[in-house]
Amino acid sequence: MDIPYTVHARPDTGLYNAKVGIWLFLASEVMLFGGLFSSYIFLRVGADYPWPVHELNVTLGCVNTVVLIASSVTIVWAWAALKMRKFGLYKFLMAFTVICAGVFMVNKTFEYKAKFEHYAVKLSDGTILTGHLPHGYHIKFGEVTQLSMSIPLKTASIGADPVNYVLNHLDAGASPRFKTEDGKEVTLDAATFAALKAAAIDKAKAEKRDTAGIKLTALAPLAFTVSQSDIFAYAADTMTFRDGTVAAGKLTDDKMTIEVDGVDTRGVAQKEKSLAFDHRYLGEAWQKAYIANRDHHTAEFDKNYPTRDKTKSATFQKEAFFLPIHSATAPAAEGHGNGHGAEAHAPAADHGDAHGGHHPSVVLEKKDITFFSNFTPKLNTYYAIYFTLTGLHGLHVVAGALVLAYFLVFNGKMMREDPEHLANRVEVGGLFWHFVDLVWIFLFPLLYLL
Repeated sequence: MDIPYTVHARPDTGLYNAKVGIWLFLASEVMLFGGLFSSYIFLRVGADYPWPVHELNVTLGCVNTVVLIASSVTIVWAWAALKMRKFGLYKFLMAFTVICAGVFMVNKTFEYKAKFEHYAVKLSDGTILTGHLPHGYHIKFGEVTQLSMSIPLKTASIGADPVNYVLNHLDAGASPRFKTEDGKEVTLDAATFAALKAAAIDKAKAEKRDTAGIKLTALAPLAFTVSQSDIFAYAADTMTFRDGTVAAGKLTDDKMTIEVDGVDTRGVAQKEKSLAFDHRYLGEAWQKAYIANRDHHTAEFDKNYPTRDKTKSATFQKEAFFLPIHSATAPAAEGHGNGHGAEAHAPAADHGDAHGGHHPSVVLEKKDITFFSNFTPKLNTYYAIYFTLTGLHGLHVVAGALVLAYFLVFNGKMMREDPEHLANRVEVGGLFWHFVDLVWIFLFPLLYLL
């Protein structure tokens, strides 16, 4: 039994079934992205902090725009070739469209990678330093003599598991040898901890307690090097790992080393006296470079827009109060700057030693750090909605490319025996692809240019 109106249009509507279905689907997509675009606008208008501008890589965004527009042309061309029964040209154009989708996603991968490697550190006075962490942010905790573990008898989100959460942070050469509370010496591993855990649980049940406890004393002082994401909290003499294990010892180092590629003072009351220019950090030379950059952009703005209010220009605020840094030493104190964010200038690949000669390296004290994050949704609202919009759009690109690739690879029999039916399929896929392109046409200026 054949399904009617899959090839030929209905006489009453002039449309075949799939076209009606795709238009209904695209109507729901318009409502989805329309809500997200509206959310972005309201969040930007109501933002209580300087909204990021010129943060993204415009070159990559422009290339992706050209790539998607080209793919929209080739998908229409492929449909026309199929209608004219030029099967060789159809295959070439469909393959080109799928390749364009792949190029788009590869470019997005490079862009996302740069965001995950690039960090922003907020200092106690509101200054934000942007740059790279060449060795990550690790806390050193030494002279550890005791580990205390808590094991809930009921289902809980956290339970001690030192073998997987603690021992892998031991410094090289440290021996995980401990003495239990009853004086027995053990090497802590999965089997040993399982036995200790079972004994502790039995004891807690006998004493009618909800939690079992284990204390282990190190035979020799231990030292740990831990990423901040692997611990809940730490103090001068204790550190709590993500599994709840508490180590008693001594904090030896919690400073952060960052290779600075930008200084943002828009959130600072006395901008010239930013903590970034303290003698411990960037110092007076970079302070002079900052003042020169600010004065240069202020003079340019007053010259070009004599009647405009500088406080209401987000672009001016970024150009004047964000200092991009491109060298390890401060330049001569003269007007310079281009107004783009550090994200557009900082190297996107091979962070670490490769950055060492291009940006000043600063060691920040923990007491001066209030927050830090890479350029991901955790950083601020702008990046949260940036990843939401571009990520959702990327999923649509992948889904559309898979459908078009299916038409190209697996519909060879239909192309030979029923090309009109395949042409209808390609037309429907092309309508979806045009929608994906149209969404990007809105995304590019909204996120990259404005």
